[in-house]
Amino acid sequence: MRKLSQIAILSLIPLFAFSNESEVLSDTKQKIIELKQKQIEQKEQSNKYDWVSDVNLNASVYKDEDDTKTNDYYLSISQKIFDFGGISSQIDYSSQLKRMESLDLDISTKNDLYTLFSLLIDVKINDISLEQNLLYLKNSEIDIRNKQSEYKAGQLDISDLNDAIMTRNELSETQKEIDLSKLVNINSVKKYTSKNYKEINIPEVQLMDKDLYMQSATSINYAKLDIEVNGSLYKIKKSDYLPSLALTGKYGYENSSSSTSSINTGDYYNYGLELSMPLGFTASNDIEQTKLDHLISKQNLTDEIISSESIYDEAVLSIKSYEDRINLALKDIKLYDELLVENEQEYKAGYKTIDDVETLKNSKLIRALDIKTYKLDIQKQILNLYFKM
Repeated sequence: MRKLSQIAILSLIPLFAFSNESEVLSDTKQKIIELKQKQIEQKEQSNKYDWVSDVNLNASVYKDEDDTKTNDYYLSISQKIFDFGGISSQIDYSSQLKRMESLDLDISTKNDLYTLFSLLIDVKINDISLEQNLLYLKNSEIDIRNKQSEYKAGQLDISDLNDAIMTRNELSETQKEIDLSKLVNINSVKKYTSKNYKEINIPEVQLMDKDLYMQSATSINYAKLDIEVNGSLYKIKKSDYLPSLALTGKYGYENSSSSTSSINTGDYYNYGLELSMPLGFTASNDIEQTKLDHLISKQNLTDEIISSESIYDEAVLSIKSYEDRINLALKDIKLYDELLVENEQEYKAGYKTIDDVETLKNSKLIRALDIKTYKLDIQKQILNLYFKM
């Protein structure tokens, strides 16, 4: 048995993991997947033996000019045994179509899984946003308190105090909007799973290299199978208009009788070969149409390779952008740490208020939560690629 290459083995890893992840989908969705798989199997068997002719059971009763009544019961068949590759192409087509439809089912299932896990990540981001917004509200309350004191002391215009109050009101509205967004996301999760969203583990996946992604991308592999399917259909269509050789056979029982006598002819049979060739008026158009379908599918593959490459590159760029934001947030946190040390010392010395310290602490926590959000955004980008493999 041939050994699998390292790349081939690696390309199977997502498939093994995917089989477990699909269990998180609702029972209804899993049942639909199961039924569609059975449907694909049945369709393959039907297509595989589509070239096999049916055995016809016939019965006829007729009279001739001598008033002789004849009852004829017989089985007949005309089975094509050679047609310039049409039979072998039909068998190939059944196998290719099965693989293509199975892959299409995988793509559909993976899309559902990505949507589900993406929603779960969005719920986590909602939780972080709620936590951040509360910190912004705390800073806003501190700002209002300080400006209110300054206004009472005649050191601040009313418009500045009003702006601070409006900012707090906007943050309160934002809190409600985030709450609603979270509830909508949780409700959307229920479309894909019956499990409690808190109990579902989101896959931890590392970014795969570009070569592995391009080799395993389902859209590219689907386009390749589409070329094979259309190639077989082209061969089948050409053979439809070429000479074919069929084996014919007939076995029956005939009974004839008249008003004056009864003639029982008994069993009979015949067999032979039949050579035929259709002369279709639209033959060239039919063949050309399937040929064009085959050529279009080849161009679709080229287009899909470009598209998949672009999807991967865009994901990498997005990930790099989030990583840059993480680094910037880490620098801000370091700066906040330095400022906190200074402000805490000045607060103890009586030069700063506790509000200054609390504002810096809240701002530092907000940036730490930004990092969590960016990491979740990176996870979404990687999962998007993962479920396209």
